[in-house]
Amino acid sequence: MAVLVGVHGYGAVSVAQVIEAAGVSRKTYYEHFSDKLECFLESYESTTSRLIDVLRRPDGEAPTSRTEHQLRKYLAALAANPLVARAFIVEVMGAGERALLVRERVNRRFADLVFAHVSPDAQVRKAFIGGVNDVVTGELLAGRKRFGALLPALLRFVEGATGEGPRSVGLER
Repeated sequence: MAVLVGVHGYGAVSVAQVIEAAGVSRKTYYEHFSDKLECFLESYESTTSRLIDVLRRPDGEAPTSRTEHQLRKYLAALAANPLVARAFIVEVMGAGERALLVRERVNRRFADLVFAHVSPDAQVRKAFIGGVNDVVTGELLAGRKRFGALLPALLRFVEGATGEGPRSVGLER
């Protein structure tokens, strides 16, 4: 589902395409999902849960700031699956109110994981996720997939706004 949506857009993907790509019967599909949106949201939630697990998992990278470490892992995951990234960052926005409510919940989970150390204020954490996602959305819409190249600017944004690290966004303190 995610790859089809990443290629064609949510509105253009049909249940028939999903069934064909999955190699299942229509009966089997409807035993699991009531409609296309339910299938999309199940894919969205399971994929984002796996991404959150990846972000939580320790790895062997050299120590960096927590923000840098989390953003680096997030951007690497997007780069590994740019069509899925497009489906779940861009296309979810056009899938209706139910999808936006799920997106809201997922973004809160990301915000709490990636930026909990930056601010105790949930709205501030959400603003950081919104800023990061807006920059990533721009790259996806422009057809660029070099998400790692976004890391320095995103770090300047977060660290400059929070005073977390040595970087500056050019704002006077």
